[in-house]
Amino acid sequence: MERKENSFKKVIKELERINSLGYRDLLSQFKKERILIGLLCPYVPVELIHASGALPLRLIGASPPMSHVHSHLPTHCCYLVRSSLESLLRGELNKIKYIIFTHTCDSMQGFSEIWAFQKKPPHPYHFMMPTRLGGEESKIFLRSEIERLKTFLDSEVGKVDSSCLKRSIKLFNRIREKVEGLYNRKKSTPSLSEKNFAEILRASCLMEPEDFLELLDSLLSSLAGEEGKEKGGRVPILVTGNMVHSPYYFSLIEEAGGEVVWDNLCSGARWLKLKTREEGDSIEALTERYFSLYLCPTKHRGAEDPLTSILKEVETYGAKGVLFLLYKYCESHFFDYPDLKEELESKGIPSLLIEVDDPSASSGQVKTRIQAFLEMLQPF
Repeated sequence: MERKENSFKKVIKELERINSLGYRDLLSQFKKERILIGLLCPYVPVELIHASGALPLRLIGASPPMSHVHSHLPTHCCYLVRSSLESLLRGELNKIKYIIFTHTCDSMQGFSEIWAFQKKPPHPYHFMMPTRLGGEESKIFLRSEIERLKTFLDSEVGKVDSSCLKRSIKLFNRIREKVEGLYNRKKSTPSLSEKNFAEILRASCLMEPEDFLELLDSLLSSLAGEEGKEKGGRVPILVTGNMVHSPYYFSLIEEAGGEVVWDNLCSGARWLKLKTREEGDSIEALTERYFSLYLCPTKHRGAEDPLTSILKEVETYGAKGVLFLLYKYCESHFFDYPDLKEELESKGIPSLLIEVDDPSASSGQVKTRIQAFLEMLQPF
């Protein structure tokens, strides 16, 4: 038992170490010849990047002092855009060869143009996702974009052959399955705290996938036999919103007596939904996976899609309430929020909105509001 406990602590300590690194220190850990490709959105097919021989690294926000970015961006841009541009201007991302943008929102579109104007690495590539994820025309367009990305990688990085792509698809499928398995086991595994799980989610964006999978296997092995020990007395909630690059909010929820039974975060479980069919045409499989689920407010299959998705997750995971963690100035999420709040309330599901600026910044007011929300949910 002591050996398993030590193994668990060792894995968590390594995850915390990786997550504590700024971009400059993180990138210095990779070999000089390793080709790194950055991305800002889970819509980018990381399997293609990996199959080309490069490492996909997701930029999910850091916390640099904001001293350069104000002369390039208006204040009403979200923290992800501001912190990422600050990191670029500081030269912290120079070891990344390319960064892939998707046209999700106006801020991100403008950000990509400002980035290109800097004329310094990483060099931008635009991967265009259709706004409407429904209909044959959208599928044809998206497949052509995936094929265009493959052609670019073939030319600039390394040949993507079908066998390599299938191996990469299997690798990322296994990672998603194991992280989802940990999510489902969290409730009955006392050792696995909300903070621990947030560290796992963040590290998945910043590591070699093979190394991350190895850490997951070690973690699962160290937790074997612990299932069935309910944490008890915690209020189950669903967390939805943008990207939360810090464990801070997950720790607050746990300290206040809550439990995140599932999330609908851009930096969380949305990525887990992108499992890919392993048989047949891999390009077609990568294309079709985006058309079977709701991912975020910048894309749609119909007006009811966000609500249907959240209600299904609330029911499936037994959440008593919904916590919205929304980036300040995120128009896409805030356009949806009033309708979602109204519909949730009409079905007797309480919700709380927290506006997030710097996701790593602590706030006594936020802590008090989360505590009050969870206390309100206790009788439900």
